Amino acid sequence: MRRLTLPMVLTTLSLSGCSNEGASVEQCRAIFDRLVTVELEEMGFRDPRLSALTRASLSARYRTEIAQCVGRRLPPHAMSCVLAANNSETVSRECLR
Repeated sequence: MRRLTLPMVLTTLSLSGCSNEGASVEQCRAIFDRLVTVELEEMGFRDPRLSALTRASLSARYRTEIAQCVGRRLPPHAMSCVLAANNSETVSRECLR
């Protein structure tokens, strides 16, 4: 189930139709990075080297989805909510809707 959360959130972001300016490359990257950080913490990753390898692997795997995020609409509170989120469910259900 954990493996489905990241794609689900990226899909939610790509379908978002809120009335704010489109997401920048930096915002999309920050959302992705925060999601990966939260997911790794939820799965119990504590080794920084292993986390870095996993982050690089996920970044390569989801590069198309990250690119598709650029220009999509974000809710006004999205970035502050994402950065404060303690779990991936908060990101998908509260921050990006």
